[in-house]
Amino acid sequence: MRTATLTTVPTSWLLSILAVFIAAAVVSKPQLPSAARVFFGLGLGLIAVVACFVGLRSEYGIGVLGSLQPHLAILMAPCLWLGFQSLASPTGTPSRQKLMLVSVGLLALELALFVPSAWSADVVVITENAVFVVLLAAMLRQPQDAFVQVAPHRFRTTRIALLFALLFMALIVAADITILLAMLSAGNAGVIHLLTGASGVVVVIVMLCALIGVPLFLGAQSHSISGEAPEQQPSEEDHELLRRLDHLMRDNQIFTDPDLTLARLGRRLHCPARSVSKAINLIHKENVSRYINRFRVSYAALLLKTTDRPVTDIMLESGFQSKSSFNTEFRRLTGQTPSTYRQHDGFDDNVLNRDLKRSDS
Repeated sequence: MRTATLTTVPTSWLLSILAVFIAAAVVSKPQLPSAARVFFGLGLGLIAVVACFVGLRSEYGIGVLGSLQPHLAILMAPCLWLGFQSLASPTGTPSRQKLMLVSVGLLALELALFVPSAWSADVVVITENAVFVVLLAAMLRQPQDAFVQVAPHRFRTTRIALLFALLFMALIVAADITILLAMLSAGNAGVIHLLTGASGVVVVIVMLCALIGVPLFLGAQSHSISGEAPEQQPSEEDHELLRRLDHLMRDNQIFTDPDLTLARLGRRLHCPARSVSKAINLIHKENVSRYINRFRVSYAALLLKTTDRPVTDIMLESGFQSKSSFNTEFRRLTGQTPSTYRQHDGFDDNVLNRDLKRSDS
């Protein structure tokens, strides 16, 4: 990515500081899944580093950074996209297929960067960023129910963050295309005029992010820390909905379906999926994924204690598809690995069911 020549040094450094500031705010938010915080933090950190390189190259002419910059630039968009994918995943982490697809794509891009051409790196970065602009735009069109890791009252902030990520990546694509045209035109005055205009757009977008994006993040944090905003209380309808959902979970064991989603829960209960998410969030203080996984872990714990079946078979029967997700959730709820739990006869099994009974009270 050769955005370096587009912007003045203060603008690039402002972007770098802004990215670090937002990254710190996002990583420190416990409401987000761990994978989302890692991917968002890494993506924003890469933006900060690349923007810093832009300033150093422009101000001090450190040309050696130019060869490293494209290798970092191709990582920014995938990290941001995987962060949003984590918010839309029932497990809180991108699916194995998406991770594999991104990994293979990045390997191919790395190989393409070594093609001996003066403008090949620009073409590689432009192509990749354009693809992820389309992918981010597709996520922007998804309904609220698709973001299962996001509480209903935080969905607006998530959509705004997704919109800014989309605009930022689209701006980078437009800027890099302009730079490539400037290189190919060998200083044509018309193209240089476009280049100057693109630089102005960069400044506008950075200022919009500063004036709108940062206050949104800080506002969400200040409410959660200060507690000044009154906490919404669950209604009787919420409790009734949870009683019906608990009945489906306990008696019908629908949690054993590995493809169980928020939308399918809504169809089973004949109500909007957002109502299910709202009730779970208000009553159990957790997202839908963790609510379902609590039943799965409880069921797996029962099988571990009452049968001698292999742990992998129990994992699959309980509704988990990933061994890492199963181990993570099991350890989170019991403090032990499945194998250790099976050997530990003195563990209090009631800890798994304690929170599940709150909606019946």
